[in-house]
Amino acid sequence: MYKVDYIGFLRNIRTWVWTVACAGVLVTGCGRTIGDGVESDFAAPLYPDYGDSLVIPCNIAPLNFALPDSFTKICVEIGVENPQGTATTKRLRAGKRGVVFPPKYWTELLREAHTSQNPICLVVKARAASGRNYTFPMVHWRVADSIDSYLTYRLVQPTDGVYNELDLWERCMEDFSTRKLVSNSLMNHNCFNCHTYHNGDAASMSLHFRNPSNGTLLMVNGDLKKIRVPSQEELAEMLPPEKRMPLNLVYPAWHPGGDWIVFSTRIEGVGGYAAHKRFFNLLDTASNLVLYDVIHNQLVFDTLVWTEDFEETWPAWSADGEWLYFCRTDKVSADTVARYANPTDRVRHIYFDLVRVRFSAAEGRFVPPVEVLAHGGPGGSYSVPRMNPNGDILVYCKALFNSVPYHAYGDLLAMDRDGNAIDCAVLNSPESESWHEWSSNGKWLVFASKRGDGLYSLPYFSYFDGKSFHRPFLLPQQDPRFYQTFLKAFNLPTLVRNASPLTPQQAAALQKEGLENDFPTPANHQHLAH
Repeated sequence: MYKVDYIGFLRNIRTWVWTVACAGVLVTGCGRTIGDGVESDFAAPLYPDYGDSLVIPCNIAPLNFALPDSFTKICVEIGVENPQGTATTKRLRAGKRGVVFPPKYWTELLREAHTSQNPICLVVKARAASGRNYTFPMVHWRVADSIDSYLTYRLVQPTDGVYNELDLWERCMEDFSTRKLVSNSLMNHNCFNCHTYHNGDAASMSLHFRNPSNGTLLMVNGDLKKIRVPSQEELAEMLPPEKRMPLNLVYPAWHPGGDWIVFSTRIEGVGGYAAHKRFFNLLDTASNLVLYDVIHNQLVFDTLVWTEDFEETWPAWSADGEWLYFCRTDKVSADTVARYANPTDRVRHIYFDLVRVRFSAAEGRFVPPVEVLAHGGPGGSYSVPRMNPNGDILVYCKALFNSVPYHAYGDLLAMDRDGNAIDCAVLNSPESESWHEWSSNGKWLVFASKRGDGLYSLPYFSYFDGKSFHRPFLLPQQDPRFYQTFLKAFNLPTLVRNASPLTPQQAAALQKEGLENDFPTPANHQHLAH
């Protein structure tokens, strides 16, 4: 029986009404309405900051923007520069919320600019409350390679009640449509984290559920199952005494071949801060890496990454699957625990190295030695390595301490395959930059930044031309003033090529006790000793 999607119908009506009320309108008398006025010496104060020299994808949603309320009228002359250096322009007048580009016209504009390889040119004219008219310097937007069609992210409150309301969302990068994939309102308000995909395919993903039903959602080519976490008693039968520790399958990394996933097994404590720059942090109290055989539903405990001497976390594969990058630090000594009994103090003295180890996919084992690429120490601790799909650039985080870059002062760094540093200054700000992922074509980097206000992480995108990064821009929204009133952070922004088949109801059913698969059996123990 055909069912009417009333919610979708009402959402479409709401979007249509909003567009009619607020959208920019193509007009021919915009210039006469405001006049050329004073030639401004400073750039137009666009919000978001979509200023001069941006590089944007050829399939991005319209870069709608607003000006401060001190301007009472705004109009825009926009077009694609022709070979003679001039632009054939159309004129747009701002609505009440700002400049909102008509979608059809925007798509044509991107197509023309991308085909001709000439930039989009934008001139903003505005009338101030004083009655004076201003013409701001021309803005140029260069249109480059496409970006993956979808972005997934968690929306969280950066407060003590962060996990009371937690959702995983999917946003189409080519328009403004969104869809909820997972909602903890259907799962007893439990925490879930670390959505990860195989080669940017939304139909193959993993997602870790925390209490009250620990386990990991695994979807392979659209087929769902739950990997249950073994209890301490069950784990005692799987591992020798010296290797036993609590097991969680948390931060995952899919091998490019798809047959293996490396999980961090971390257990964490939580520390809070009064000052916003160190508002929230997690402390690794026990963390190793375990290899999961997707085909045979088996765990492989390898002593190169499952150790007694180190805490290992943040696994990431090289593009060819021959190397596993991760971060590690020495186990916290009894003397350190005694000196810093409060975990909030202790975390300031934990520093992670950036390392890598070779992997034999045929044997399902790691090959010594573990190579240290960057040594952590006071003022520098490394986390979240991510290799470009083209295999030539590794981007990672550097913060003052610890392995979870929530606090400020965290920056993004990069090195090429030979270990040479790549300039990332354009990506960083005085606030935190972190949680970065590459597009499937290796041309775009998405990352979370708190540069707006120091509290809320928002998704930014930077074009990588093979040699350098370009000035990042904020994820565009239909309402130009969206971020001024939206009080949630975008966590773990991740680009995917296609729409996810997952629904909140499927995730909730899988999360419930009694519906999970048996926990993975351990592979033979020959890997426990090299």
